[in-house]
Amino acid sequence: MVQTVETGTDKLIAEVEGAVGRIVFNNPERHNAITTDMFAALAAVVDAYEQDAKIRVVVVSGAGGRAFASGADIGNLDSARGPSRNPSPDDARTSRGPAALGRLTKPLIAAVDGYCLGGGLLVALHADLLVATDRSKFGIPAARLGVGYPIEGVEQLVGRVGDANAARILMTGDRVGAEEAASMGLAHKVVPADELDDEVEQLCSRLVANAPLTLRAVKLSIASAAGRGDRQTALDAIADCWASEDFAEGRAAFSEHREPRFRGR
Repeated sequence: MVQTVETGTDKLIAEVEGAVGRIVFNNPERHNAITTDMFAALAAVVDAYEQDAKIRVVVVSGAGGRAFASGADIGNLDSARGPSRNPSPDDARTSRGPAALGRLTKPLIAAVDGYCLGGGLLVALHADLLVATDRSKFGIPAARLGVGYPIEGVEQLVGRVGDANAARILMTGDRVGAEEAASMGLAHKVVPADELDDEVEQLCSRLVANAPLTLRAVKLSIASAAGRGDRQTALDAIADCWASEDFAEGRAAFSEHREPRFRGR
């Protein structure tokens, strides 16, 4: 059964199916360019998914088959403020979405089909696993627009693809194809477009079957190792695994030669 989650905008769709929370950028006539309303709604949905114990995996994708997200909707941003070094209300609303993704402790999958650019790539960089179709293109056109790309996004990009590849993407504005993105470590798997949904569903099934507390500890530990998270928080999450009912269930299932039934506690 699919449960629709109210987002406050028809340009961001949120649905829960079983243990999977889905988020879809739904602005296809603009290649899923992300408006400030969409960024604000994204933050609210991600925070709700984080608090919902039934949800074990989150998937983010784009509608229309032409783009995951082509970036922030520049025309929708606070164009009237003129030159200023001070954050505008739109700046704050726009930053809330990526900030919420950074707080998410559940596995995040980005299902990328088509363009994944600018602010769209900023979203995708928060994904633990990124599956892309072979027709996908990645890039950051900030230098062609005179935009100061968020430092958090630069840090994520460098962590994913290294200094040299990040410099090329950011300084030239070049678009990178899916296979090259995979060779850089930006995409984790490349599939034909007609296989994307099946690949993501299989990945969701595998993650949902695993121990939620362990997945949380792994995610926090990776963030700590990459300099994006607190080490003590990761250590506490690891300790929670050893003290959990799920650890007892995992041992019992192994001894009884059956699949474990993890409950996240």
